[in-house]
Amino acid sequence: MLLDSIASCLARVLNRFLHIMPISFDIWMGGSIGSFAYFVNGKRRRVTYANLKAAFAGKKSPRLIKRISRDVYKNVGQTFVEMVAMTKVDKKYVDKYIHIENFERIQRAATNPKGMILVSAHFGNWELSTVASVFKGFPLYLLTRDQKMEKLSELLNLLRESKGNVVVRKGMDIKKIFHMLKEGKSIGILADQNAGASGELIELFKRPARTVAGPYRIAQKTGAFILPAFIHRVKGPYHKLVLEEPMAIAKDEDVIPFMRKYNRLLEEHVNEYPEQWFWMHKRWKATTLKKIMVLDDGKKGHLKQSMAVVKQIEGVSARDIETDVVRVEYKNRAARVFLNALAPFIPDWFQLHLVFLEITLKRDSYENIVNRYADIIVGCGSSLVAVNRLLKLENVARNVAVLDPGLFNRSKFDLVVIPEHDVSGRLAGQENVIVTQLAPNLIDPEELDLLNKEGGPEEKESFGALKIGVLIGGDNRYFGFPDTLARSMADALRKTCEESRCVLRITTSRRTPASAEVILKKEFDGAPFCGMFVSGRIDTDERTVEKIMADSDVIIVSGESISMVSEAVSSGKPVLVFMPDAKSRGLTKYEKFIMDLKKKDYVRLVRPEDIPGEAARASRGDIKAHLPDDNRRICEKLYKLF
Repeated sequence: MLLDSIASCLARVLNRFLHIMPISFDIWMGGSIGSFAYFVNGKRRRVTYANLKAAFAGKKSPRLIKRISRDVYKNVGQTFVEMVAMTKVDKKYVDKYIHIENFERIQRAATNPKGMILVSAHFGNWELSTVASVFKGFPLYLLTRDQKMEKLSELLNLLRESKGNVVVRKGMDIKKIFHMLKEGKSIGILADQNAGASGELIELFKRPARTVAGPYRIAQKTGAFILPAFIHRVKGPYHKLVLEEPMAIAKDEDVIPFMRKYNRLLEEHVNEYPEQWFWMHKRWKATTLKKIMVLDDGKKGHLKQSMAVVKQIEGVSARDIETDVVRVEYKNRAARVFLNALAPFIPDWFQLHLVFLEITLKRDSYENIVNRYADIIVGCGSSLVAVNRLLKLENVARNVAVLDPGLFNRSKFDLVVIPEHDVSGRLAGQENVIVTQLAPNLIDPEELDLLNKEGGPEEKESFGALKIGVLIGGDNRYFGFPDTLARSMADALRKTCEESRCVLRITTSRRTPASAEVILKKEFDGAPFCGMFVSGRIDTDERTVEKIMADSDVIIVSGESISMVSEAVSSGKPVLVFMPDAKSRGLTKYEKFIMDLKKKDYVRLVRPEDIPGEAARASRGDIKAHLPDDNRRICEKLYKLF
């Protein structure tokens, strides 16, 4: 590769230049290179910040984490320059600039007749720790990973070997490593990066991380000592090499506790000097834990729809899920409008996205949101679109929007779930968009069956051939629920019970007018044919609707609530929908929604006087339930994200 050749030549020229320059200049130059790389390397900068956020969310402020991110690049630049200038390192250099703590530990471990495995990390200037080992009389066989730039990698390997270490290159048989240890030799390896599918899941900063097990298993089989070693940059060219207590693993011992001990030691050193670890690497790429942040705009229906998507994520993910619901509160309406208008035009590389959240959200809401980390952001409703988008940038997360975020925002989301009634504009060719028949909801037929088996309300002795669940809504902007409708429904339901000998389970909602609820309660509460009457105004049981649907053969629901109708259809039971009185002449989205469901045979649209006849048909089994495949299609899209 041409780039590899150019990089190798530049490194050789840089080596000759740095070799003759004072070490103080080398360190300054390295820091400058790192600082420059921070500003131009946007992708890795975001990974660095996200890793730090995952580890320190709630402990360190976003401002401090950003400063640490810059210092990480600075330290890596200094480490690179010191590596290229390795030719100037000799015993005098090591004695002057590297202080070794607990030197007796390497003396004990390295004299083990069965060998030593020095296990270090990409921390501080890890390259100098191996050079220090050589000049203190303990040369190492270094196990390194192959790099994409072969010529540059080989040049760095030659620099490593120039002081007396030996780099174990690709192709060495594992038997050769065992043989070296049996001869009492020492091996050096970095064991802090993602080990992929072959690694063991060991907790690191409270998240399972795939950790390399090879060094520990080799030590277990050979009797070699494991010596954890971590080098800190104290100031400029001055370093402190800390040697931890050697580990001896017996052949019949489990290696997992020793791996946990190493990760705990790594955490301790990183906590002390967080800017000196190599955070640019996707350390938790293979973690089994995913954190989901659900944004709550204060609307119960929106939150339920978000949680319905989270439920599907849990179903398709092979990982453990942690879900946090966080309330989003704007300072005022103008702040919300400003942020929503601005968010689509903020580029991914822009680093001041938190400023916009800070000036538009209430202080408590802002602090609560930015001091959390999430792998996935989920939000429902137009007021959450901008916050969702900016938190995706903040956490380098995936994000999901429920309901249409608008033409300019759709491409900013990894998945957009739009119920058909909410679609505006053309969606052709947008792979990240899925259109559903129903509003996402938490109702699941299998869970309803389990809930029903737990036991529902006791049947009235003289009734019970058919069980009907009735979900009464109320007033909204487009519909009203007058007393006349309440009386019509009461008459229809009473007649239904007399003709079909059924048992009713009825609940009103918080939107049901008080006068209408009085009429219904007087008619049904305590009636012999009513197994349950629940006032939505005072109900504290969040599962009332589920319990009613679980114990019903047919569901009757008012059609002014899209979410309530969607829940009824999702139950897998036959659904009868009646419409409250319209306040306007135009066709509303609610009516379009119901008509579309009727056309596809998901519901039957009825008037109060039709209910007795439809109930009789249901009792004979003439009405069959049809369930949309929304969840299956959502799962297919979500599966691709994981």
